[in-house]
Amino acid sequence: MTEYPYFDLNTARQLLPWLRNKLSEMKKIKYLTEEALMKGDKEALIQYTIQIDRIVKEITQKGIIIRDPDMGLVDFPAVINNRPAYLCWKIDEKDIEFWHYAEEGFRGRKKINGKEDILALT
Repeated sequence: MTEYPYFDLNTARQLLPWLRNKLSEMKKIKYLTEEALMKGDKEALIQYTIQIDRIVKEITQKGIIIRDPDMGLVDFPAVINNRPAYLCWKIDEKDIEFWHYAEEGFRGRKKINGKEDILALT
């Protein structure tokens, strides 16, 4: 069961420091595993799988969708203008500044301008 069925902007923003840390941890684990594999340590792959699985579960249990772990791209399910949508964020972005409808994907990202009707949790 996920912690949040959908997110409003404030709830998603509150999770950004934690999420940035988790995504950075994933990148670090990947880098260290690649180094270990180049040195012939095949056991590193087992540890990589265990560690990445743990982090992915921590993120997804909150209801966040990981779209591209290498890019640090995630979506927060939301209801915007009474339609299923996502608040869209990449690790190199300071804040959540984009959203898109569920059927549009990353290419449909729109800048949040304050005119959107984003359903609030409370």
